[in-house]
Amino acid sequence: MKKKKLIMLAAVVAALSIAAVIIGILAFSRNEEIIDIAPEAETPMVFDGEIVGATDSLVPIPMPTETPTVTKTPTPTATPSPKREGDGLFTLGIKDSTIAVAYGVEEKTLDKTPGWLTTSALPGQDGMCVVYGHRNRNHLKTLENVEYGDAITVTMQSGETYRYLVCDITIYENTSDFFFPAMDGKTLVLVTCYPFRYSGHAPGKCVVTATLL
Repeated sequence: MKKKKLIMLAAVVAALSIAAVIIGILAFSRNEEIIDIAPEAETPMVFDGEIVGATDSLVPIPMPTETPTVTKTPTPTATPSPKREGDGLFTLGIKDSTIAVAYGVEEKTLDKTPGWLTTSALPGQDGMCVVYGHRNRNHLKTLENVEYGDAITVTMQSGETYRYLVCDITIYENTSDFFFPAMDGKTLVLVTCYPFRYSGHAPGKCVVTATLL
């Protein structure tokens, strides 16, 4: 009888052991399913401007589509070289004469040609354009024959042409009495010594004034 009880007890222990093994196997399989269903997510990384996911695939980051504004620097405009004393500036067409006029009224300039007073306006500009010259035939002797209403043509070296109409002729017997006329608008004033036919240093001035047409 005692032996029979021992056999039954061993059977129960064996059964319990088998049940424990089965329960362990089932629990392990359950854990495997959970792991397969919910794998651990990897933290995305950014590399060289792109997102690297769990599968190492590259996802481009959208870049701005706006075209940057480019500011163009204006090309500097070349500044013309300034005229120097004695350089040719323009010509005067008076009667049948064509007279060259140079830049400046220094003595060395007026020895060769009439000169433009650099503090006066240029031909065609607002204000008074003043030209000085000697009374010899190579300069302004032709003013001796100018009359009211005569046209004087100014041709610049660059090609522009201006026409003036003589509106005043004034003779100053004494140089000390000479002054420029006060006139508005665009005027041309030609100044030479007077009388035209005189031996030696002439005492007076002849001033011819013309207005732009």
